[in-house]
Amino acid sequence: MYWFILFLAGILEAGWLVGIQKSESFTNIPYIIFAVLSMTLSLVLFSIALKDIPVSQAYLVWLAIGASSISIINHYFFDQPLSIQQLFCFCLIFIGVAGLKMSN
Repeated sequence: MYWFILFLAGILEAGWLVGIQKSESFTNIPYIIFAVLSMTLSLVLFSIALKDIPVSQAYLVWLAIGASSISIINHYFFDQPLSIQQLFCFCLIFIGVAGLKMSN
């Protein structure tokens, strides 16, 4: 359950980044509100996940999911390129995360 909570926290991390990007230098109020809510929920869920997951692993997973999510969101919704090299590197990140999880 805590790993799922951490996954949601990582997705919400991408949400607040999109909100900041779309806020047009903090002039578009709905996106500012979305960013603040996403950021708050992300941190709350991250702190809940820390009850069962070591902080070093939790932070790495949170960061990996957030970075991967924002790249995928930017590719599909904002027409930013996503290369095979980037996808390969994201796969390496997730292999590293899985390796850390299996080492416990």
